[in-house]
Amino acid sequence: MTSDQLAQGIIRQASRFIGLREVKPNADWDNPNTAGPDRALVDELRALMRQSPWEPGWAYCAAFAESMVLAALRSLAATPEQIKRWQATMTPHCVTSAGNFRERGLLSANAEPGAIWLARHGSTNNGHAGIVTAVRGASMATIEGNTSLDPSSDAKEREGDWITNRIRFLKGSGTLNTLGFITPAAILKLIGV
Repeated sequence: MTSDQLAQGIIRQASRFIGLREVKPNADWDNPNTAGPDRALVDELRALMRQSPWEPGWAYCAAFAESMVLAALRSLAATPEQIKRWQATMTPHCVTSAGNFRERGLLSANAEPGAIWLARHGSTNNGHAGIVTAVRGASMATIEGNTSLDPSSDAKEREGDWITNRIRFLKGSGTLNTLGFITPAAILKLIGV
């Protein structure tokens, strides 16, 4: 598996969940633009995130990103041992995950498609995460869980009830400050590919 294959796989997996909106805070979702409940897709998302280990009711931006990498690794025939290495380092907590990757020399200052963006909310221990889909100048396009569609809402920076596309500044926005990026190449190095 190459870093390009992994990047494409991560973005492909994350794209499948765009449009899901919380119907129960941080615990259940549905796409309001599709007829009927999206049970199979939601059950798949929940099962993937539970392996992070995320629990219903917890913020899920990092668990979403982690689970999209997990799904991509599985689709590219990663071994159980490689998947364990990923899961032992990435957590459902953004700031902790950034520290884990920084300690291993695997947290990049540069964004690229397929990378996980990790940010800190001000000087708190809270954060936010997303999956980078494109980089242009000082901005990046992302797919994020637990985010808002409305840039004027109180939830505009890190809390919200959607899985959707966003545009962010590379350095962060508002009180969100970028901690770094976990690139597909760093993920492959971590898992021993």
